[in-house]
Amino acid sequence: MSQKRIAHFLIAAGAMAAAGILALALFYAPSLAQSLLFALSVGNEPGSIPSDAQLQALYWLGLIGVWTASLIFLLALYEYFRVSLRIGKEQSFCQENVKSLQHIAFFLAVDAVLWIIAIFLPGIFAVPVGPVWIMFLMISMAHAALGLLALGLSKLLSRAVAIQQENDLTV
Repeated sequence: MSQKRIAHFLIAAGAMAAAGILALALFYAPSLAQSLLFALSVGNEPGSIPSDAQLQALYWLGLIGVWTASLIFLLALYEYFRVSLRIGKEQSFCQENVKSLQHIAFFLAVDAVLWIIAIFLPGIFAVPVGPVWIMFLMISMAHAALGLLALGLSKLLSRAVAIQQENDLTV
């Protein structure tokens, strides 16, 4: 399979991911924030029902959180598209791809930290987190793992770029 064909598949996968993220941010973010509020209340004691002001603040924080996470994902996808386009131009082993993979790792690390913060944020408003913290932790761990994978690939690619440049100088 040629690099151009691989790049087409990579771009198609990235386009589907971008469409999903945009749909989430534009159409489903309010209902997702509302669902997160419901998930926070599941398993809590009946006497620990938060006030309307607390729920309103958490709703807006949840909505802003969904939009922020979507923006971070779109920034990571932008770098992903840049790598995919370079692969299609048969520039797989280049320093720009190393930098793009490092940027992807950074964006995913930031997102992982934001999900960890989301675990503790309801506590600021005296709202018990309930079992939803496990979901937030799993999402954070997935983003951290993908970020580490991107960082590892950037290190590997950096080594390949150095070897390629050394061979080009030898010839």
